[in-house]
Amino acid sequence: MLPDFDLKDRVKQATNIVDLIGSDMQLRRQGGNYVGLCPWHDDTKPSFQINEGRQSWACWVCADRGDVFSYVMKRDSLQFREALEYLADRAGIAMTKIQQNIPKGSARDKNTLFKAIDWVQQQYHKNLLQSTDAAAVRDYLSDRGITDQSIEEFKIGFAPLAWSWLVDRARSTEFSGEILEACNVVMANSRGGYYERFRGRVLFPIFNLQQKTIGFGGRVVPGIYGKEEEPKGKYVNTSETLLFTKSDNLYGLSHVYRDVQKTRKLTIVEGYTDVIAAYQAGLRNTVAVLGTALNERHIKLIKRFADSVTLVLDGDEAGQKRTNQILDIFVAQDMDLRILSLPEGLDPFDFVSNRGADAFQALVDEAPDALAHKIGIETSGIDLVNDTHAANQALESILKTIAQVPTSVIAKSAAKSLRQDQLVARLARQFQTTRDQVKGRLKELRNSTRPGRWNQAQENEEQNNDSDFSKFNLKEVEVLELIFNSPELADVAIERISPEMFGPGPLREIFELLGEFFHDGRDANYENVMLHLDDPNLKNVVEYLLEEATQKQEAFEEANKGVKFNAALQLETVIQAFHRHQEKISEAAQISQLHEQKLDKSEAVDVLEELLRQRRQQQGITAPTDG
Repeated sequence: MLPDFDLKDRVKQATNIVDLIGSDMQLRRQGGNYVGLCPWHDDTKPSFQINEGRQSWACWVCADRGDVFSYVMKRDSLQFREALEYLADRAGIAMTKIQQNIPKGSARDKNTLFKAIDWVQQQYHKNLLQSTDAAAVRDYLSDRGITDQSIEEFKIGFAPLAWSWLVDRARSTEFSGEILEACNVVMANSRGGYYERFRGRVLFPIFNLQQKTIGFGGRVVPGIYGKEEEPKGKYVNTSETLLFTKSDNLYGLSHVYRDVQKTRKLTIVEGYTDVIAAYQAGLRNTVAVLGTALNERHIKLIKRFADSVTLVLDGDEAGQKRTNQILDIFVAQDMDLRILSLPEGLDPFDFVSNRGADAFQALVDEAPDALAHKIGIETSGIDLVNDTHAANQALESILKTIAQVPTSVIAKSAAKSLRQDQLVARLARQFQTTRDQVKGRLKELRNSTRPGRWNQAQENEEQNNDSDFSKFNLKEVEVLELIFNSPELADVAIERISPEMFGPGPLREIFELLGEFFHDGRDANYENVMLHLDDPNLKNVVEYLLEEATQKQEAFEEANKGVKFNAALQLETVIQAFHRHQEKISEAAQISQLHEQKLDKSEAVDVLEELLRQRRQQQGITAPTDG
């Protein structure tokens, strides 16, 4: 663990929080701090505050706070390791522990692949802008309504028809054919050489959330091949590489995720140009899948940014058939899904281009939820009264979908419970049966479906995300506040209070960590704890504790002018409160044993004498002496 701790420390020391956050938002100095408009809610006055000395940030409206790692994790919806990698790369610090067995500059070195594919993206983009051979492609994009600004923002490029154009240009660089193949931009041939994977295609680079190129989507441009036969596949995407996984990325998310975080609403379309058309029209919440069907991993990604998703299907029959393939996944993941089928067989690009952003957004806002959409599809064309076989099949299909919503989710939400009751009533009316029969069949189907592992993980995550500070035990809060404000008192607290005196939860976890630090000879202070913790929720709690401690001390010293806050004396008072609480628990257990007559006569006498001693001690009464 020590190398990791040292690495985190070096990365944090090399990252100035004001510079980091200041690159994302406008900051101004206010007293000893910096303030700005919070990026995660509609902030009209500066609610976001940065303490440069402590290298921490906080938003009082969002009730969220943390350090440089927490900020990047929240901003980009990253896991801790990803945030550490990002900040290490930003600071020029090598992640040697992660890549110690990977030769630098090899086809397995991610840093080298990132550099190579970024170079490739620049070559294709420059070729589109400047090459005479790309004139037809520029005309095609212009005719499609894609502006020069969008070409620049999305770094659209063009791979010429030459078979070895990229490999030839790479000869003067550090990027070998093997490295380019690892980026999946060239393919190996039988003669030991390499040829272009995307030749003759307009290219849409795919970026990760840090705006690094990780892959490409290529589309055939009509007429560009001349007399040569066009490839059969209109679209070609980068295959899975060390940098790119289709199910872990969405096209356009790199450009809109911060806007999506504010509204928590996402629109998913089918094509790259659909995303660009929406972006050009000012709709900054639209993304597309990357050559694969929506799946559970996509939803895990989406949940980091949005609570509600509108899936826009092309108005053709194929678009309609894809609905059922996707719906069950979203329902099982307890994700609010709405389905929009565009009229007249239009795709989103044509609709937005012809009718405008407002008309498109109006359809998105009015889109029916996915279950209502499914009911409409399943019952379409069926005589629910006379065609009993088809009606039963339709009802069974609908109930199987509804049954995938976990019982635990329904039980936790009054709104979801009401929604299910309304669906049951609606289905009973439509299929001319009773509510009890529908509800009974739904229960059977739900019981026959074993809960997936994701359900338990989601419930654990919800519990861990509970940061309602008003629920915390006051004496537990106070002892941690005193330690963080006066770290020299940690030894006394840890020696006289055991972690078992804390209730289960984040405060106990933090106190146990302080104990580990104490026994390892490491200072149990705020800085070390924040470096050690990866969980942003626990970081939030620690930051809250230090803020509260500082404010309480300042308030005390202001109210009692000339009197310095005595942290050691206050800690002694809190320690006594812990021990009194433990005595009460012990008393209750002893009295319970007496009531339940679990002790023999001599043991009962001993317990009564001990209870009497404890009561006298609590009341300050001196025990009588002999003689």
